[in-house]
Amino acid sequence: MNEQTKTKISEQTREELDVFCRNVKTLRERHGLSKKEMAKILGVGVESLTKIEQGIIPRRASVSIVIKLAQHCNIEPHKLFTLL
Repeated sequence: MNEQTKTKISEQTREELDVFCRNVKTLRERHGLSKKEMAKILGVGVESLTKIEQGIIPRRASVSIVIKLAQHCNIEPHKLFTLL
């Protein structure tokens, strides 16, 4: 894989993560949840949730956040990476 291909993959991944972060906030608001309630559902602290909603993925974040959000909102996990 050449350097240009690696950069494209990184850009695409960053875009998908940005969309995921926006969707976390969108879904929290659509479901009428406070940050504290959403943090509990996702199994993270309020500070971590705030970072996620700002587009910052905490180092200790795990894929379980995606699974928990998808289950709570009754949505397929891969759809969380496209604009809702």
